[in-house]
Amino acid sequence: MGFVNFMSCKTNLMKIKVALLIFSGIFLANNLFSQFKPGYIITNSNDTVKGYLNFEGSAINCNQCTFISMPDSVKHFYLPGEIKAFRFSGSKYYMTEIIRDKNKTEKVFLEWLVKGRASMLAYNSPDMKARYFILPENDTLTELVNTVKTIIAKDVKTTNNQNIQYQHSQNEYIGTLLYYLRDCPPLTGKIQTTPLSSGSLIKIAKEYQAATCPGVDCEFFEDKQRGLKVDALLSLSYLSSRFILNNGLAENAPVVGSPGIGLGLNVSNLPVLPAKFSFSMRVDYYNLTYKYDTNLYYVHDDRICNIKYLRIPWQVNYNFSYKRFSPFISIGASTNLRFGYKEFDEYLPRVVRNNLYEILKMSVLQIGLTGGAGVRYSVSDKFIMRLGIDYEHDFRFYGTYVTEQSYINNLYFGLSLCYRLN
Repeated sequence: MGFVNFMSCKTNLMKIKVALLIFSGIFLANNLFSQFKPGYIITNSNDTVKGYLNFEGSAINCNQCTFISMPDSVKHFYLPGEIKAFRFSGSKYYMTEIIRDKNKTEKVFLEWLVKGRASMLAYNSPDMKARYFILPENDTLTELVNTVKTIIAKDVKTTNNQNIQYQHSQNEYIGTLLYYLRDCPPLTGKIQTTPLSSGSLIKIAKEYQAATCPGVDCEFFEDKQRGLKVDALLSLSYLSSRFILNNGLAENAPVVGSPGIGLGLNVSNLPVLPAKFSFSMRVDYYNLTYKYDTNLYYVHDDRICNIKYLRIPWQVNYNFSYKRFSPFISIGASTNLRFGYKEFDEYLPRVVRNNLYEILKMSVLQIGLTGGAGVRYSVSDKFIMRLGIDYEHDFRFYGTYVTEQSYINNLYFGLSLCYRLN
């Protein structure tokens, strides 16, 4: 009964979302990103100071450095330009550099990907957009650019030649690579098909080094402990769902539920983010029958409709510790694919639609927001168990009428059995 009352409460969703965002930002920013590893900083006077650096993922480390001299000492925060460089021992290396952003310049920490005759560096901005640079031997730093241009053209496939809009990549970086690596003709074909990514640029730099300077290897700045980890998971769950009219009528829809089963993936050790973050997605199957009590004598069946659908949550997870047992929180979006739709009493859907007598079909796609919490337990290096609960808010029940105000509140209870694939 308490759960039903909870689901039936009318709350200001916007206030809840804002409060959650503020709380999450303050909570995470305070102390939970910390993963200090041995390393050193190089001051602007070229002094090397050993200590411990906070590995916060490339998106943060490219914009700030957190340093402590001893494990229990005070944290020092350095912005680009306040120190010359910093490096994790035997791992990633960042240096201060000035780059151009549109019509202005800014100081950032560039991450070294590979150092050699043709060094490759990267900058990951806070919005997760990666930019890449080449530093040829005895030359200057040059950005590898791939401008995306919007083109409007006539669609020749249509009879009235309507305008269509599409994106076209200019791939200027290919010409830049061909110019700076022109003394190695055998690489020309590979350069012309090389995508603009860290892995492909490291490979090109390595092959260029081997061809032009045999016997002298490139220097790599990999974090061998930060290899991408992929878990396959089987989920067993139960979904409690309530349909909210929000159209002026009394809210008389009861909570309905369905057991579910699904498959998914969890990806952790993402190079751009701190190690405590992971990304997960699942595909869960449910079969729900929604009901509504109108108290009208001519409605003989309180069932609105039956829907079979696949719930697909896309979530970013944050683990609170690196230990075997760890609580976690999640936030993300859900994509629900609905099929097998069946209506029951012919009058009830009309009432639910607030006397909109147009024939409205159920939209196949429904979008929602989701957030949750749970616990994670590592049984072994290969097997992991996750027990969690999610709250989900899905917009527009029917999804085909512009002014429709209805929505769905869901509570998901699930157990996931995970197996590490690598």
